[in-house]
Amino acid sequence: MNLPDWLTTAPATSEGVWAWFLAIVVLYILTRKGVARLHGGTAPTNMARLSDAATFAGSLLLLLGVLHPATLKAIGDTTAFLIVGGAGGFFYAGEQLLAEDGED
Repeated sequence: MNLPDWLTTAPATSEGVWAWFLAIVVLYILTRKGVARLHGGTAPTNMARLSDAATFAGSLLLLLGVLHPATLKAIGDTTAFLIVGGAGGFFYAGEQLLAEDGED
C-alpha cells in the first residue's frame, strides 16, 4: 500500500509515539484556548480538559496506527492509552456528578 507522504513521518519508535502524544496534547490545549478566546471567553483549565486532550491524543495515535503499522507496533501494549482514557472519563464523570445544575 502506498502511504501518503505525511503519513511516512508518523512515529515508528516508542519515544516518537510519546513525543507525538505530548505535542498533540499541547496543540489540543492551545487550540482549545484559542477557540475560547475567539468566542469571547476563557478556556476551562480543569482536569477534564487535560484528560480530553490526552484522550484525543491517544485516540489519534491509535487511529494513525491503523494506517501506519510501524506506529501501532511502536505503541505496542495499549494499556497506557486505556488508562488515560479511562481515568479521564472517570474524573470527568465524577466532576459532573458533583457539579451544580447548569455548571459545566
